[in-house]
Amino acid sequence: MIELRTAVTAPMIDQLEEWLNELSRCPWGLTTDPTGTACELFGYFEDAEAARVAWENLRAAFPALPDQPKKATLDDRDWKEAYKAHLRPWSHGDLHWVPVWMRDEYPLPPGHTRLLFDAGLAFGTGDHPTTRLMAQRLLEFRDTRGRKKISDARIIDAGCGSGILALSAALLGGRNVFGFDRDPEAITVSRENLSANGLAPTAVELVHAGIEAALQGRRADLLLANIQADVLALHADDLATAILPGGTLAMSGILAAEVRDVRTAFEPILTRLWNFEVPDELEAFGRSRVMGDWCDLVFQRPE
Repeated sequence: MIELRTAVTAPMIDQLEEWLNELSRCPWGLTTDPTGTACELFGYFEDAEAARVAWENLRAAFPALPDQPKKATLDDRDWKEAYKAHLRPWSHGDLHWVPVWMRDEYPLPPGHTRLLFDAGLAFGTGDHPTTRLMAQRLLEFRDTRGRKKISDARIIDAGCGSGILALSAALLGGRNVFGFDRDPEAITVSRENLSANGLAPTAVELVHAGIEAALQGRRADLLLANIQADVLALHADDLATAILPGGTLAMSGILAAEVRDVRTAFEPILTRLWNFEVPDELEAFGRSRVMGDWCDLVFQRPE
């Protein structure tokens, strides 16, 4: 396993994060020190050639990066330890996401729900603001419907990655949960996480597919779409069509600076499909919450 590392300047962080978020499988990550003043870009690769090609592609997009990053060769044990250092527990309300190797050292409050996970850096670990925003919307949906009624809800996780949101929905009581991703490895990891949590293979239906094919003929009470903004806008019709009357469309993967463009893309679609009344001020169209540089956008379909 080859590890690449380099320090990056503060002005580059947002641009790098946006660029990395657009990759279907991302071997790169960004970490910031506790003071928030220093940031490091890191990546893990199967061999030297894969590392070389990845660095050349990254430098083509960001010429200000150094010609050569710091390079290290890791054995399996070293890589696993380095990988674990980037995965940390996180919680919101009564939902806790815990790396599987920390199952015995993480105290879970009575009555709370724990999701155990393990995932390569390409699949999402729950600590990105966009995933956290979607987790909050999932819990709000559960609380609005009531803990018992969530079992009757049809829930879709679009772009499921490591399955964190879909599995969370199942652990919270969802019995009709569907997740899909265009990356087949994401589905493999999601199924492994199903097993790690003691869930039956049928607890969440997981499919390798893109948005149009996956949503064909499907309807949801809650659709969570943590996908980059331009893809959300491109598939606005597919996403809106999939929402049942009274249902919720919750989206993230949206930079705060991009949310107006996403609103603009959905305005004619929701007006036509949902008979949605668009407010005079576009900024009031849909509910949005900001976390750092990222935000979500939520639309509630009328009954």
